[in-house]
Amino acid sequence: MDNTFPIWLIVFDYILALIMLILILKFVLNIFTNEVSNAIVFRFFNKLTKPIINLSTKLTPEFIVKPIVPLYLAWLVLMVRIYLLPLLVGHTYLGKFAFLFEKDLITLINSSILNIALYLNYGI
Repeated sequence: MDNTFPIWLIVFDYILALIMLILILKFVLNIFTNEVSNAIVFRFFNKLTKPIINLSTKLTPEFIVKPIVPLYLAWLVLMVRIYLLPLLVGHTYLGKFAFLFEKDLITLINSSILNIALYLNYGI
């Protein structure tokens, strides 16, 4: 997790990545359950996403169907992460800054899997 970017930019990217992930998970839950579900997980995601969806009503076109709104907002957050955040650092970082959260998450998963494999002595 060796990043050469300012810490405020990395924190802002992580926050946007978590918001994007929560919105995508809300969309996936909408596919498998209905809006009035009493499941604990669904109520939790409703409480998390309701303020985000309410704040972004002016950004959301009216022709988008209500269950697809979290996916649309996740796409908007992705566009902000890809195009706006690198511009805050400079044009030279446009390709290097993309998906810091995902790169760090994959590195963490890979290192933990390798540590488990070495611990179990599978020779990976």
